[in-house]
Amino acid sequence: MKFLRDGRSVFHWFKKVGDGFVEPAWIGDARERYLSRILNIILLLFLVWGIGLAIQSGVANRFSATSARLALHMLVLLALAYYLNRQGQFSAAAILTLGIVIGSIFASVLMPDFRAVNNLSALYYLALAIVMSELFFSMRGYLITASTILAGVFVVSRLDPNAQGIFFFLLVVCALIGFAGYHRRSIENQMALASKQTRERSLLALEQRRSAQLSLLEEVGRQITDSLNEKEILERTLEAVVNKFGYAEVAILLLVDNDDLEVVAISGTEDFGYRTGYRQKVGEGIIGYVAKTRQAHLTGDVSTDPYYFSSAERSGSAMGVPMLGKAHLLGVIYVESTTKNALQMDDVQTLQALANQVAIALQKARLHARTQEHLQAMTVLQSFSHTITSSLDINEILSNVINLLKTSFGYTYIAVYLLDDDVLHLGAQVGYPDHMLIYEIPITTGVVGRTARVKESQYVRHVNTDPDFLRASYEVKSEIAVPLLKDDNVLGVLSVESNELALLDESDLDFLNALAGPIAVAIDNARLHAEVKIMAMTDVVSELANRRAFDEILKAEMIRADRYNEPISLIILDLDSFKDYNDKWGHPAGDVRLKEIADLLRANVRDPDLAARYGGEEFAVILPNTPKAGAIKLAERLRRAAEAGAPYAVHNDLPISGYTISLGVATFPDDAKTIEELLLAADNAELTAKRLGKNRVCAANSSNKTKNS
Repeated sequence: MKFLRDGRSVFHWFKKVGDGFVEPAWIGDARERYLSRILNIILLLFLVWGIGLAIQSGVANRFSATSARLALHMLVLLALAYYLNRQGQFSAAAILTLGIVIGSIFASVLMPDFRAVNNLSALYYLALAIVMSELFFSMRGYLITASTILAGVFVVSRLDPNAQGIFFFLLVVCALIGFAGYHRRSIENQMALASKQTRERSLLALEQRRSAQLSLLEEVGRQITDSLNEKEILERTLEAVVNKFGYAEVAILLLVDNDDLEVVAISGTEDFGYRTGYRQKVGEGIIGYVAKTRQAHLTGDVSTDPYYFSSAERSGSAMGVPMLGKAHLLGVIYVESTTKNALQMDDVQTLQALANQVAIALQKARLHARTQEHLQAMTVLQSFSHTITSSLDINEILSNVINLLKTSFGYTYIAVYLLDDDVLHLGAQVGYPDHMLIYEIPITTGVVGRTARVKESQYVRHVNTDPDFLRASYEVKSEIAVPLLKDDNVLGVLSVESNELALLDESDLDFLNALAGPIAVAIDNARLHAEVKIMAMTDVVSELANRRAFDEILKAEMIRADRYNEPISLIILDLDSFKDYNDKWGHPAGDVRLKEIADLLRANVRDPDLAARYGGEEFAVILPNTPKAGAIKLAERLRRAAEAGAPYAVHNDLPISGYTISLGVATFPDDAKTIEELLLAADNAELTAKRLGKNRVCAANSSNKTKNS
């Protein structure tokens, strides 16, 4: 078996080498190619015979120098004829060959030394020349060649009586060959005519089919371009390709993510490995090749196509055409058949024309969709801006932001982080379970931190590919983080995450960027309002709550105490001899003293309590849910702290003596039923402490009792 395989291999090698010598360049139709191949064989035989004869004559020294030169010239001319034929110059090679044969015959016959020993040998060569002439030339060329040979033989027969019979023999041969050639050419002409008629009928059928396809294209084009819905356009395209053009196996793919093609419409391809939603890389397979080159591709047999790939071995034909916009690829229309060579170039042209119409329709539909989305976005943005800017409470603003994004756009996970000292703090969120919440993110960490750090939006299509992504859950697939900027200052970050790769895209990024501005303005306004409110409710000198804030908070606490039947106590205190101190040391020193007493109050009151500047050198402390005994205890602690903790101050490098305070205590509902009564009771108690010698604590309804240290 190995011998047979080896022998077969050797045979194929010799055949390949032989075809390399014999096979001519393509020079015309099949007949001309066939004759050119025969001419190559004849020329090779002549060359081999001539070389062999030259070697033999050289060894035997039978020929003269003239004969040797003649043989050499013949070999050169034969080699030239072979070269011309190999280059596709069939007519020139045939004429040159016949000329060499005929010329060499007559030259040899006319040579005396040759004629003496080869009187009748030219007969065979002349017959060969006549056969070659009929084979390679037309009937007119054959008649000219045959007439020339007969005339030459007639002249030679006059010179050599031994050659007179050759003329009549060749005459009969020429007549027979001419009649046979005429008959053969008649048959060939009839066959050519029949073939021409067949081709004409095929062309007519092709033109009729082409005309029908063009009519269908016009009809389908109107149906496709009338729609402004992308899904409807694709459905109509698929219906047209399958039902009207008759292509059973069809897939329409659209370009997504710049390097992927996704199947969006399909028919009859269940056995070809494609499904709706299937993705194929640009550059892979016939579809990817069409997308990469942006040119149509046709293959008569997919099994031999280098770009075709499939999970199963199969044969058949396939073609793909690109859907091109003005400057970019939209997708690919792919058609496949289980029959070889079932698809032709006219199918490619028809499908490409349809693809061009589909591309125009898709562009128009997408432009319309973008316009509608823009209008909708502007409407939503206007409503959104009005909603979030209608409030000056930052918590309410953040709650409105995430709720609107959730209800209007269906985002899965939404979070707003506020920046404070290079740390982003979670301000509001929706959609996140407890195990996914991240409350604090430094600006050096995560996608959200990077957004605040670089002050640019971040679109992460695949979170697995981003090294900065803080994974709190494997459900998250993509993320968009947008900085909230006001005058190039980062106020926070809006983060939207999705558990689906295709849910967030460039349009979402653009929309969230548009929302970021109004959100930042609303946050900034809320902060400014809070600062202004704080300033309006804060005493400038002591930095405690002012009288306005005191009144509002006292009112609220009184309502709460009355509702829940809880006590509330009030302490009013006054700096002793502050007027004399102010007159002696001046108002700047007085302001220092007021700040000292403010610091003392802040250091001793509880978080629920409120210390305020009541007016002038008077201060007040509101004590929610505190009975009178507790209030008196605190007042006494304040008095002792004032007496012991700040004995001296310094003004203009001069020592200033310490200070004392007098305090009055009143409690709701024991001493008063209303705010006015409570204020009056505490104020009277403080005045009583002043009259009794200052630096003491007095409680309401106990003005005759002095509590001092």
